[in-house]
Amino acid sequence: MEQVAYNQEVGALLIACDLPVADLREDCDVCFFVFRHVSEIVGVIGVEVRGDYGLLRSLAISAAHRGNGLGRKLVAFSEEWATRSNLKALYLLTTTADNFFEQLGYEELSRSDAPSAITETQQFSGLCPGSSIFMGKGLGANQALHRTSR
Repeated sequence: MEQVAYNQEVGALLIACDLPVADLREDCDVCFFVFRHVSEIVGVIGVEVRGDYGLLRSLAISAAHRGNGLGRKLVAFSEEWATRSNLKALYLLTTTADNFFEQLGYEELSRSDAPSAITETQQFSGLCPGSSIFMGKGLGANQALHRTSR
């Protein structure tokens, strides 16, 4: 795994996988981690850091490399990085991968459970449709998720 800034190659993979890129640029607040096969990026994931929390986003695997566990490896790497970075939890929005993330320990949450730092992201407030499923996972010693509505 390699950490990279957002670039044209990352953007091309995200677009090929129908993921939003409107808020991404080279100087954005998203840490991207990529997996390369030879020299080509074949998998990417991003963590948008917002205070004590991270928004997991932009998980994309090239069509030719799907089905071999690369997505799981990218998520695990991101969780380890987030834990080392002292983030309390990772959150995400998805329209298609809720079962995948549930298998990795993420739980479905109400959007009203989102910390304000997450609701202020462009991804949460507009780029992802309202029908997106909001999920989260506590990290490190603090496995409890931030919940505002309970």
